[in-house]
Amino acid sequence: MRMSPPLHHTPQTAPLPSPQQLHLARTESPPISGSGDAVVDVTAQPMRNYDGTEMRDVQSNVVYKSQFLATHPLKTDCKERVGYAGKRFTYVSGDGVIRTMNAIFGHGGWSSQMLMERNILSEKDERGRWNVGYLASVRVTLLANGACHEDCGSGEGIDPNKVKAHEKAMKSAVTDAMKRAARHFGERLGNALYVKGSGMRSAPRTNRDALAELERKDALNLFGDQAVLRANHDHNVQCKSSPRNEKASPSSSATKDASATAAANSVNALQ
Repeated sequence: MRMSPPLHHTPQTAPLPSPQQLHLARTESPPISGSGDAVVDVTAQPMRNYDGTEMRDVQSNVVYKSQFLATHPLKTDCKERVGYAGKRFTYVSGDGVIRTMNAIFGHGGWSSQMLMERNILSEKDERGRWNVGYLASVRVTLLANGACHEDCGSGEGIDPNKVKAHEKAMKSAVTDAMKRAARHFGERLGNALYVKGSGMRSAPRTNRDALAELERKDALNLFGDQAVLRANHDHNVQCKSSPRNEKASPSSSATKDASATAAANSVNALQ
């Protein structure tokens, strides 16, 4: 009996994506999980401590993520730099933004993606150092619901070594773009520093101070004490659901039944 030679299986490799496909993969918006379903608002969830328990304030009330995001950045997460005309600017450091995002959304609950990077400057100065400049665009995405924000940033690197100058400039541009994209999620991530008068000197030292400052500002901006307003609203709703006419309705129905019975008896007596 003649045996047929064994068939050799040749593994098939997937074709490499074209440059156009890579460009589309980097620029298309990520799909929102659960298409057609209601989008989950992760900021309505309670904040969690590092041991997994719910975060509570000094009055034992639960602190929600939306409330935490509305607070001012802590002083430990802020830095200062001297800008144009010697003016000082306060900003949130890159590690401070990452630390805050991890605390609010979880270490695996968000992601960042570089959409674009472009070298706009690469030249030597009179001292023989390389001056390099980069522009970058970064998208920050919440993995729970697909909510994302994008922004751009710039970076500069100066070093006698050309490679190190490019590295410094590119890292600075990507970090700057990531911070600017993250600030769209709340004041705690640096958006509060764009308000005039907010800076390193007014930054709270602890979360307790940050929450107390938020309550003080809310008391000035809102229509009054929200706890009192909610209590009045609940009282009014209860009054509308149980008006006085409902309390009098049993007696009125009993009166109607008694008059109907008396009329029936009089008719029977006449017959």
